[in-house]
Amino acid sequence: MAQQGSTWGDPTMAGLFAVAAGNTAVWAILTERIAITDASIFIAWLLAAGLILTIVGLIGLRNGDTINGVLNLCFGVFFFATPALTYIFQFWGGMPLLALGIPGIPTTIVNGYVFIILGIVLATFVPILGRTSWTPSVAMLIMVIGIFLMAFYLMQGFPPMGIWPLIGKIAGWFLLIGGLIMLYIGMAVALLTGFGRMILPLGRPIFK
Repeated sequence: MAQQGSTWGDPTMAGLFAVAAGNTAVWAILTERIAITDASIFIAWLLAAGLILTIVGLIGLRNGDTINGVLNLCFGVFFFATPALTYIFQFWGGMPLLALGIPGIPTTIVNGYVFIILGIVLATFVPILGRTSWTPSVAMLIMVIGIFLMAFYLMQGFPPMGIWPLIGKIAGWFLLIGGLIMLYIGMAVALLTGFGRMILPLGRPIFK
């Protein structure tokens, strides 16, 4: 039992599990496992993942963990929470436009342009994570590739034409694989915390 006045716990596991859950939701919609009519449920999962990662990031910063704090905040706000809000504005934002006599539905093309910046930001963390273990570094690299592919896919507008639906599906699979590796890391951290010894291996560092 924690004593009064003790420091905050390590929220790393929650962040890893949130990434896995959120990426699974993104994979499901990019690979057309769910219909567009299920968008409201998809948005709810994005908001949940974004909220958890934002909290994890803030706790990390409070504990002095700048790297993980900033990483979780960027991923939670820019990849999950803000896109969820843009989809809300897209689906229900057309009504104010109609009231002004402007027919049409807002697009989310801007998300693609912002995701390019997000991909560059997250790519910066690939070698940093590799200083601890190669596993999170590889997971982040896979997700960065997926984010870049998703960025170019979103920039085509809706519905995408030609080869772009296939690019979107490929992006979804990259994000799912990266998320599942993060799930594995979260399980390894949970077992390490619970048993006090390494049960699931995470690999050696690849950068000094």
